Amino acid sequence: MFMITHVKKCGVIIIIAILFTFFSFSIVDLVMENPRYEDYCGTGYNRAYPVKVDNFECEQVKVPGDVQQECDLQKGYIQFKFDQNGCQDSYECNTCNVRLEIDQKQHRLVGFIITSILGILAIIVGLYSKSKDEVIQWIYSGFLIGGIITVFVGTMSYFRDMGRFVKPFVLLGEMALIIWIAIKTSKKK
Repeated sequence: MFMITHVKKCGVIIIIAILFTFFSFSIVDLVMENPRYEDYCGTGYNRAYPVKVDNFECEQVKVPGDVQQECDLQKGYIQFKFDQNGCQDSYECNTCNVRLEIDQKQHRLVGFIITSILGILAIIVGLYSKSKDEVIQWIYSGFLIGGIITVFVGTMSYFRDMGRFVKPFVLLGEMALIIWIAIKTSKKK
């Protein structure tokens, strides 16, 4: 009987923790849609690469050094356009990745903020909600663990975009949060 109850308890806690984490990230996508490559750079079917034509000689289009350098400064790349024979016809500086990266950084920031808030709220619910019913305690434990996972995953998704002076303080705050949770849960027992 003890084993079955223990399996049920662990199952409820784990499932609630996982579902809460997915719920938190679905809220992020509800608030701000994740930027997709296709929306910025097209589908990739715009003949960015030549189609081989047998027995046809093509003249290669040369990109002047100053044009290449200007494109590099814009963090773009030279994209060739091809004619019906598969020969390079012209070129342009494609900077779609720059706009995409800017919007992805914004999405990660919004995600970090939302998941941090939701995770901390779940941790507070898990720590401070009391019930004499054992199943309700399992549910609160699931929210506690789900909140911890949500804060952790949200931080990891935005970590590379954080400033180098911000990272240590965010990590210090999260370590303090985990220590606080450990102290609070040990005092309950």
